[in-house]
Amino acid sequence: MSSDLRDRQLQRLCDVLEAVDPAASTLCAGWDAHDLAVHVWILKRDPLGWPGAVLPALDLGRSARVRRRWPYAELVRRLRAEPGRIACMPLDRWEGHRHALGEYYVHTQDVARRHGIGQPAPDEALLAALWLRVQVAARALHRRRTPGLVLARPGGGGGGERALVTRGPARVVVTGEPTELMCWAHGREQVADVTVTTVGESGT
Repeated sequence: MSSDLRDRQLQRLCDVLEAVDPAASTLCAGWDAHDLAVHVWILKRDPLGWPGAVLPALDLGRSARVRRRWPYAELVRRLRAEPGRIACMPLDRWEGHRHALGEYYVHTQDVARRHGIGQPAPDEALLAALWLRVQVAARALHRRRTPGLVLARPGGGGGGERALVTRGPARVVVTGEPTELMCWAHGREQVADVTVTTVGESGT
């Protein structure tokens, strides 16, 4: 995948951020749209702020400083004006920029699906890239919580693709398009159009 797909998704994220007020709620619990824009800015521009994205106690006031520096509209404008490279992911180019793509895609859904904002239908390039990315993301996020996790992408004529992403014999199969699997893997189960089946149920 080229960086073009990553950059296109950043533009879509900026589109949905511009469509809502800074105080608009998102699918990230406790975060409004302004919080989300600040988070993305720190990921892109402040590698030392990356730990705070995982553990809020390590933020050390970085998010507040970004909020004070620029109003919401200006912050989104600055995000839009730059390429989608994320400073905290220097090796992402060796993986086709899919880590950054996934970050932008999920956060786009955090706003768009929360507020019913329409989006372009995903093309095959996006689906293919997200299918590769979700296998990595689900392995990292569900290694302990969901052993024997299988992701399944449906296909015509009974085909499709399947991937065992966590260790152990297959126990849980989550089926959906890569866009929906991304939402599910990142904890947005309430908006993810997937089917979750325990192996042994319904003939699986």
